Amino acid sequence: MDTGGRSFNRRNLLRGIGGAVTLTAVAPAALRSSSASAITQAVLAAGLPEVVGMYSERIEDVFSRVQRRVNDGLFPGATALIARRGVVVGHRAFGNKVAGCTEPVTLDTMFDVLSITKVLATATSVMVLAQQGKLKLSDKVASYLPHFAAHGKAGVTLFDMLRYAAGLPVDNPPPEDASADEAWRLMAETPLEYTPGTSVLYSDLTYRLLGRLVEAVSGTDLNTFAQAHIWGPLGMHDTMYTPPASLAPRIAATGTSSRRGRLVRGEVQDEHDADLGGVTGCDGVFSTAMDVAIFCQMILNRGSYGGARVLSPGSVSRMVQNQTPQIAAAATDTSPLNNLLLAPKGFGWEMWTPRFSHGGTRLSPGSFGKAGGTGAFVWIDPARELFGVLLTNHGLPEPLDELGWNRMIDSTGAVEFFDGVVGAVADDC
Repeated sequence: MDTGGRSFNRRNLLRGIGGAVTLTAVAPAALRSSSASAITQAVLAAGLPEVVGMYSERIEDVFSRVQRRVNDGLFPGATALIARRGVVVGHRAFGNKVAGCTEPVTLDTMFDVLSITKVLATATSVMVLAQQGKLKLSDKVASYLPHFAAHGKAGVTLFDMLRYAAGLPVDNPPPEDASADEAWRLMAETPLEYTPGTSVLYSDLTYRLLGRLVEAVSGTDLNTFAQAHIWGPLGMHDTMYTPPASLAPRIAATGTSSRRGRLVRGEVQDEHDADLGGVTGCDGVFSTAMDVAIFCQMILNRGSYGGARVLSPGSVSRMVQNQTPQIAAAATDTSPLNNLLLAPKGFGWEMWTPRFSHGGTRLSPGSFGKAGGTGAFVWIDPARELFGVLLTNHGLPEPLDELGWNRMIDSTGAVEFFDGVVGAVADDC
């Protein structure tokens, strides 16, 4: 999560949150084993909405509302996809890849999905390594990143990192002139902001370091590992870090960087991740709506897709459960930004809450999703065997503060989109 090249001042961002958060238990939610077992081998295919209990006219309404926002100039372009029970009931492209230019977005346009990287790459890679016996979630982070032990962090575990409860701040970007080794050392040595495991704070820094840990354990970079163990086996051939220049015509631009002095197209928009080479655990993945949909269907299939198994059913269940029972949703779901920063989490995923979730107000309890700060969103409703993907090139808000975040959520229409997706379901009880 970048802040326009400036250091991220969490205290300014959180000003106005108020008193201490009440800590109470929240019952865990997981994929329903009965429905999931029936679709274990489901592979996405296009079909009519009515075949899977949805209304065609309501899906058209959802897409019309995305088009209206493009027409109103709220963002240059987008792709959107809706699927239920293994059937893609709608997949559309809108607008242009570059603001002010006529380069129509197509169904295979690639977007900078920014923080959706945390689930597409990092959290899933950690679970793969755990399945391979190369690490345990109870392991200490400092066992793999020795500098991390500084400032009383020797006891912090991978489990707390995965669920955003490791005690680290939202971010702690190193100086722009720091070498790569120095930058990683400084980030690893960041002091704690709260006692690990007692609270939740959404943290790019935490996931940058988790990505670094994946590389330390696997002996290869995060892009190579994810390609070999996640995206390649699933057939997600349009998902990658640092896409080659030859793919630039297929990529939606997210805006102009004053720091880089050029249009950002095919490079991660976050300045700190760009400084680190574009391959990090928190941001940097580019993907298409269809590739993200394949990943979603793999999750609904409890870890497999098209004959390839990348996660065990148990690994999937752990990832998508509320892993933060120390957090009361009612006390943290108090604004769109607080929902992102403080509300219950799974491993990488954000758990649905009824007030200020960017997934809207109509998803089932136990639903989970992820936002990318460029204006990219995905939500999965396992009770309905339903998911939606909305990828836009809105770009990071400037400045990235509470008002900027709220405006991005409003401009992209994420809440309206996912409420509409659920509203198109015809056979709800």
